[in-house]
Amino acid sequence: MRVTETLAKCLCMLDNMTTMLHLQHIHAHLVKTALNNDTLILNKLVSFSTISDQGDSDYASSIVKCVDNPTVFVYNMLIRGFSRSPEPEKALFWYTSLTRRGLSPDRFTLPFLLKACSKLLDVRYGQQVHCHIVKMGHLIDAHVYASLLYLYTSCGNLRCALKVFEAIPGRNVVAWNVMVSGFARNGKFGEALGFFHQMRLACEDFDEFSLVSVTSACANVGAICFGKWVHGLVWRSGFCEVVALANSLVDMYGKCGNLDDAYRMFNEMGVKNVVSWSTMIDVFGMHGCGKCALDLLNEMQRAGVKPDAMTFTSILCACSHAGLLDEGKKWFSRMIRDYGFAPLIQHYGCLVDLLGKAGRLYEAYTVVRKMPIKPDVAIWRSLVGACLFHDNLDVAELAANHLRRLNPDDRGDRVLLSNVYARLGRWEDVERLRRGVPKSTGCSFIEVDGSVHEFVTRDTSHPQTREIYLLINQIVGQM
Repeated sequence: MRVTETLAKCLCMLDNMTTMLHLQHIHAHLVKTALNNDTLILNKLVSFSTISDQGDSDYASSIVKCVDNPTVFVYNMLIRGFSRSPEPEKALFWYTSLTRRGLSPDRFTLPFLLKACSKLLDVRYGQQVHCHIVKMGHLIDAHVYASLLYLYTSCGNLRCALKVFEAIPGRNVVAWNVMVSGFARNGKFGEALGFFHQMRLACEDFDEFSLVSVTSACANVGAICFGKWVHGLVWRSGFCEVVALANSLVDMYGKCGNLDDAYRMFNEMGVKNVVSWSTMIDVFGMHGCGKCALDLLNEMQRAGVKPDAMTFTSILCACSHAGLLDEGKKWFSRMIRDYGFAPLIQHYGCLVDLLGKAGRLYEAYTVVRKMPIKPDVAIWRSLVGACLFHDNLDVAELAANHLRRLNPDDRGDRVLLSNVYARLGRWEDVERLRRGVPKSTGCSFIEVDGSVHEFVTRDTSHPQTREIYLLINQIVGQM
């Protein structure tokens, strides 16, 4: 009776714990009273440690390592916890431990495991899990299907994603959404729009996630007509109050060159978060309206919205596009001094780009050399380009040497470096760099009557190729 009362009391405490320190105190008491191996107790300890925002998955691991026969539920909690953590590889370790004990994973295990593979971009391990799933017959579960699609699209293996998608019986909205967003993330924007069109033809109900993904695809191919049609769907479907979707529409109008509609959409938003303000600042920046971007930043602060790292990236980019050197340097300093942000690599990139465009090349080089973060290829590439534009070959050579060491095989960088050496008269280096470098295939999109057409260099696969080339030849003849 006494043990039963102690157990009930401990269960009650576990239900009400709020911090890991509280859990550790209860755990110590459970060890002293030899109740720590009770299945219900163990489940609660591991669940809190892995799922709670205040949890600690490593502590959960230490608990399970002391248990003789952990259940599949406990393993699931560990795999789930680590799949969400900065160390998703530990989820794979615990899955291996589960199978070595002769336990069979269930339909809850596999989505968490595949999520860990997606975070690691480990398509080979993911394919092994896929094989295991097929052997066990767990593919009947919609969550597993969606997780496999997300894995393959995250890793850029669109061929496997398509095979899985085609094998799904009775596809639901989640599967369609993963395909639309996955193809868009991989730069296949035309195909992403195609999936959304197929989804509508299949009479599948869409949700706000579908609309955010397809709006992003419209933004990247400049499909303004399709984007306006999506905007109409948003209103007709009652999703106009979804902030993330409104932000996506602002971005879409901006990237499609329609600044007025972007600003109108922004002003019509009932609720604006920091992403909303940052997106509109970014839109002003990409249209060269640096002063408008700065005015909007001041308005944002008056509205009581505190800028974040994304906001400062947007404002620094806006200053760079508009050539507002003094304003950009001021806001870079204020970001550190007044707002307590340690600059990220993208902030330094914007500052270097700003200084480079203004011809302050030695100052830009000094910023790069003194960065507390290791400069990436984008920063060196930006500096090399600015030096070539302003004909400063001394700094160009210094930056080019860093770029060559960081990214020796990139064809675009090799061409950029060869341009530097050509200006310096180092023709042997030019020949060495350009030897065997194939040119990247050019690609462009155009929207006609709501349909997006993709063209690549020397491509003859378009169904209207003959008519297109005939018209081009007529135009050339008239010119």
